[in-house]
Amino acid sequence: MRTLDFETASQTGIKLLAEAEGIARDLVEWRRSFHQFPELGMEEHMTSSKIEGLLSSLPGVEVTKGFGLSTCVIGKIGADLPGGALAFRTEIDAVEVREDTGLPFSSYDDRVSHVQGHDAHMAAMLGAAFLLSDHRAQLKHPVVFIFQPADEGKGGSRYLLDAEIKERFNIERMLCVHWVPYLPYGQVFTNKGGVTAITNKLHIGLLGQGGHGSTPHLTSDPLYLSALIQIALQSIITREVDPQKTSVLSFGRIDAAEVYNVIAEEVDLWGTLRTVDRETHRFLRRRIEDVVRGMAHMAHISASVEYTLDYGQVMNDDKLVSDIFKVGTALLGSDAMCLLQNPLLVGEDFCYFAERIPSCMMFLGTGMEYGLYHSRYDIPENLLPFASAWGAYLALFL
Repeated sequence: MRTLDFETASQTGIKLLAEAEGIARDLVEWRRSFHQFPELGMEEHMTSSKIEGLLSSLPGVEVTKGFGLSTCVIGKIGADLPGGALAFRTEIDAVEVREDTGLPFSSYDDRVSHVQGHDAHMAAMLGAAFLLSDHRAQLKHPVVFIFQPADEGKGGSRYLLDAEIKERFNIERMLCVHWVPYLPYGQVFTNKGGVTAITNKLHIGLLGQGGHGSTPHLTSDPLYLSALIQIALQSIITREVDPQKTSVLSFGRIDAAEVYNVIAEEVDLWGTLRTVDRETHRFLRRRIEDVVRGMAHMAHISASVEYTLDYGQVMNDDKLVSDIFKVGTALLGSDAMCLLQNPLLVGEDFCYFAERIPSCMMFLGTGMEYGLYHSRYDIPENLLPFASAWGAYLALFL
C-alpha cells in the first residue's frame, strides 16, 4: 500500500459514496433480477450472461467469460498498469432452499433461492466496477473482479486456481466481502488470522435388526440408537472440549423407514462438524467415531462414520488486514471499522484462494432478523451503495 493521505482518502471516499447513491436504482434492479432468477452452481447461465453484459458496457473493462468454468465472468480494469492486481471475488450461485419471504421479486423456482446473500454480493461488486470505470485514471495497479460460480459446496475456487487464475491475471492480493445478518448494521468486521471455521460433512450409518412397531423387543432399533448418539455427541462438545476453542456439531437430516409403524433396519444421520482449531478438529473426529462405534456395539448394531471436508479455515493475511484497517478508518472511523472478536462458524470456499494468495475476507453487518439460509432471509437494499463504494475505495487506496 502506498503512503496514505487521510484527507484525500476521506474526500475520495465521500465522493464515491455520493456517486454510488446516484446508481442506487440500478443496484437494486440488479440485485432483484439476480434474486428472482437464482441458479445452482455450474448452472449459472442467465446470471453470468447478465454480469457479462453489464461489465462489457463499461469503458476500460476487459471481460473474460468462461475462465476455469463456463459460467465464470472476470472483469479487469487497468490491465496496462504496473504491478500485481488486486482482485475482488464474489459468488454467483444460489442454494437449494425454498424461499418464503413473500417479496414481489421472490425466486421463480420454488426449489432454489439466494437466501445467503449472493444476489447482493453480485450487485455490489458490479457497482464497484461501475464506479472504478469512471475513476480508472486514479488507479495505481490493475483491479480484477471475479464472479465465481459453484461456491456452495462444489469447490468453484479450486477450478479457477487449477486453471491458474492467479498467474493468468497476475493477482497479488485478494478481497471478498460477505454480508452477515447477525452483525450490526453498516459495520465492517475482519481480523488477522482465521475468520471462518474448518467444516466437515458428517455421515453416520447404522445397520441393525428392524421390525414392526408392536414388537420392539425383537429389534435392535437403530433409530432409537440414533437419538441416543446425538445426545452423547453433544456431551462431547460441552464436556470434553475447551469452551474457548469454539466448536459445533449439528444434525440436519435423518433417513429411516418411510412407514410410521415400522422400526427401521437402517438409519443414516447427516450433519456438520465445525471448529476453529485444528487440534480440536482432530480430537473431535476421533472421539465421535469412538463414541458411535462403542454405543453401536453395546446395542448390537453395526456403525460407520464418514467425514467429508467441506472447507478449510479462511486465514487472512496480517499485512493486508492492517492496511485495510488503516484505509478503512480514514473513511469510516473506528466505530464502523471493527475487529471480528471470534471466527464465524461458517464454511467458505474463499479459503482455497487464501491458501495461495494473500487475502482478506470481510463481513458487512446487516442487522437483519433472519439468519443466512433461512427461508425468510433478506438484505437491506439501502446498503448496496455503501458496499459498492467500499469496494471501489479499497481498490483506489490499497
